[in-house]
Amino acid sequence: MMISSEKVKSALIIRISGDLMGGTEELTGFKNLIFDAIEEDVVNIVVDLKEANWMNSSGLGMLITGLSTARSSGGDLKLANVSDRIRRPLEVTKLDSVFAIYNSVKDALSSF
Repeated sequence: MMISSEKVKSALIIRISGDLMGGTEELTGFKNLIFDAIEEDVVNIVVDLKEANWMNSSGLGMLITGLSTARSSGGDLKLANVSDRIRRPLEVTKLDSVFAIYNSVKDALSSF
């Protein structure tokens, strides 16, 4: 899994590519990006999953951690470009009703 990020307007975009498996290093890197953004008063986050291939339960946990961290700081975390392969675990666990899911990063950014 590869993670990259950029700040756009008052939001942080986190791009994830490869398999979203939420290993220790991935989770730490993901959380650090969010904590650093919150320290700079950027509390709205979009996770772009366009290049994500697959996600397991640890990957779901990683997204939930990001969501709860953002919301506890007065912001939100939204998902963009969710493929059917990534959407399926969200639907099975009913997390598709917890996360706001958008067809594009632009749509997700516009929703804040």
